Amino acid sequence: MNSRIAMFLFCVLAPAPVLAQTVELRSTDDFISVEGQIVGFNGSLLRVRTSVGVISVPASEVVCYGVECNKLVSSNTFGLTESAFQGIVSEPLPAAAPLPIAGTDALQIGFDSPILGTLYRTLAGAYAVASQTSNAVEYTPSGEISIQNSQTDQSAILLLAGSMESAGVTVQAVSLNGAAPGEYSMPSDWATGAQLTHQMLGLKAFSVIVAPNAGISEITLNDLAGIYAGEITNWSQIGGADVNILPLQMPNDSAVNKEVVRLVMEPSGKQIAGNILTMADEAGISAAISQFPGSVSIVGTANADDAFVVDVAGPCGIAVAPTPFNIVAGDYPLVRPIMARYAARPKTGLLTDLFDFASEDVAQRLFVSEGFIDFNAVQQDPAEKNARLSGLLAASLDDAQREAAAEMFQVLFSANRLSTTFTGGVASGPEGGWNRAVLIDLLDTLAAPSNAGREIIFVGFGESTAGSAAAIAASAAAAAALRATFQEVAADVIASGGNTVSSYGFGNVAPSTCIDGQVAGSEYTRVEVWIR
Repeated sequence: MNSRIAMFLFCVLAPAPVLAQTVELRSTDDFISVEGQIVGFNGSLLRVRTSVGVISVPASEVVCYGVECNKLVSSNTFGLTESAFQGIVSEPLPAAAPLPIAGTDALQIGFDSPILGTLYRTLAGAYAVASQTSNAVEYTPSGEISIQNSQTDQSAILLLAGSMESAGVTVQAVSLNGAAPGEYSMPSDWATGAQLTHQMLGLKAFSVIVAPNAGISEITLNDLAGIYAGEITNWSQIGGADVNILPLQMPNDSAVNKEVVRLVMEPSGKQIAGNILTMADEAGISAAISQFPGSVSIVGTANADDAFVVDVAGPCGIAVAPTPFNIVAGDYPLVRPIMARYAARPKTGLLTDLFDFASEDVAQRLFVSEGFIDFNAVQQDPAEKNARLSGLLAASLDDAQREAAAEMFQVLFSANRLSTTFTGGVASGPEGGWNRAVLIDLLDTLAAPSNAGREIIFVGFGESTAGSAAAIAASAAAAAALRATFQEVAADVIASGGNTVSSYGFGNVAPSTCIDGQVAGSEYTRVEVWIR
């Protein structure tokens, strides 16, 4: 029954007049509970206005609880009768029994900004309806949720924190750049989900927009920091036209400005100068770029005019455009994953289940309406793949690289790259959160009938202070480790789809972006996923 209700849940319908009757709809097994106002009925499906929007629920599979149920049946204008329900209980629903203390995670959750609270409530409300039958979920519109697993006798409670200091779980934007301690020595550590420090919910990206007369088509993160610090004042200083630079920014307390500081300024050790022109909103900034000579700004990708967007290069100088593929792959440097961070690792896997749900298709579609980027896997434009492989034929390479380049050309010539991309080797908490999210999405992607019988190729790239041969060896090892973990966790998917799995490592030959992990060491690796 849960699966049938879930099929209808995410069909958000047109707004309808709000009725006063608030009721609770429960499945007969008590595993699904929806609280809200019934605003329509088409003969089989109820339209219910909830805290996460208007959803559809099959009337014949739920019991209506509450003193308003009979009033609704007798006074509605859309033909809803008592016989449409599984049953009606007019008395208020008895309070749920207290959850057992043993095996319980009882935590408070806090949010770095109000929009992240909205993101979490959307997730929790959706999970409450679409959760598996082994989990009984209770959810209130304020965002408090309790989960109990009848098979393991484990339970979890998330309450809204009174302050960030009291939060055991914090939803916040994190960085995949800079330095962070290692949390996972091998892929199986984050893939099993037993000891997670971070889990990914959503994704934000930011674009650099520049006035046409600046004379540039790309910019480095370091040069951006220099501009906003007031150290670079003319575009000619970084290869552009002899035009004075006019940087624009959002207010200091805005979410965009805070992300600019974290993504651009803090990694460079610089601060934004006090004389930067501030504008009230991103729409005003985008309009000003076309009017103010030499202007530049950083805005949310969704609010950027493509005519003024330039590519952005990380520390290694590889410039990457903010295309949907590059953002979801993590190739583009100005991305900010939104993650749930645990102050202490959970005792049960129930909260892991909740936040894992954020990586599934249904949750990602809901998050898009909140202004976040859908990070479900997409396939790269074949022209971009071909350009990358063609570049191998004209590249200046050493002996180890030439051998790797020949193999890369042969292996990937008939394959297509998915946006699914992992941090290889030892991973930080945020890197492990990213890896786990894209792994969940990869499993969903490969379950599609169109991918049956295809080869899944884990392709490693890397950098090493010991040279290109060491980088190739490290990248091959990272790809092989991910392949082994994938074959273990995806055994059913591989078997049912008739897939084969392989891995290769090409080191520092034709990387798609800068390779710079968070955990200190002499080697860094990334692992792409290709299919053929």
